[in-house]
Amino acid sequence: MGNQTSRSGTSPVASVGSTLATTFVYEDLVIHAQSIQYQMIEVIKHLNERWTNDKQLATQLKLTSITIADPYGNKIVNQYMDHQLISTVVKKFKKEYVPKFLHPWIKFGFIHENSIVPLTECELKSTVSKYTDDYQVVTYGEVTVLVGAYEYLPPYKVILRVRLNDNMEKIKLQLKEQLNVVNIELRTSIVDPNVKLTEENWKAGKPLQSEDTIMSRQLYQENCIIMANITKAQVN
Repeated sequence: MGNQTSRSGTSPVASVGSTLATTFVYEDLVIHAQSIQYQMIEVIKHLNERWTNDKQLATQLKLTSITIADPYGNKIVNQYMDHQLISTVVKKFKKEYVPKFLHPWIKFGFIHENSIVPLTECELKSTVSKYTDDYQVVTYGEVTVLVGAYEYLPPYKVILRVRLNDNMEKIKLQLKEQLNVVNIELRTSIVDPNVKLTEENWKAGKPLQSEDTIMSRQLYQENCIIMANITKAQVN
């Protein structure tokens, strides 16, 4: 009776020992992974310093040219060492080429079939070596559009990815393609996008003209929304 085992045939002491061993192994793996990450950061930092200060080394390292379009549409080509992470590249670009007032708004992606596609976490964690010299990255931001027929239907939210120089004609085109409507009128206002807007909000909004851009009307500001009104004849 003194050496009873559990119904499964496993001793309670052995089970506890197995759990503790698993815990220790997991903690060791975490510590080991953190150590490798720290070493990689230090190696990259060391290589960056040598690349900057040692001209002979700079000619020996393999480099890749990446083109990044700044918020104003200027395409800037820089060479980066193949071991550098894409996240490091865009972070450095943001610091050097993006005005500080745009930092909270600006994101990075690429153009695919005339649409902006964000860089994924996997792509940001990949190295420059995985990309070709003709790889192009763009800067963009997101705007909130509240679409509705404000006279009798509450609006619903649509998020658009836009460039700083995009004008309202391009915004209308995106909305028309997504919503399958013909005529849209745009206005803007500074409100909480989570608040239900009414016809009074629409009437109080400032009209947006076709030539207005995200930049000219400062639509990148926090809580700045676009209101899109569609006519009664088009509402299903």
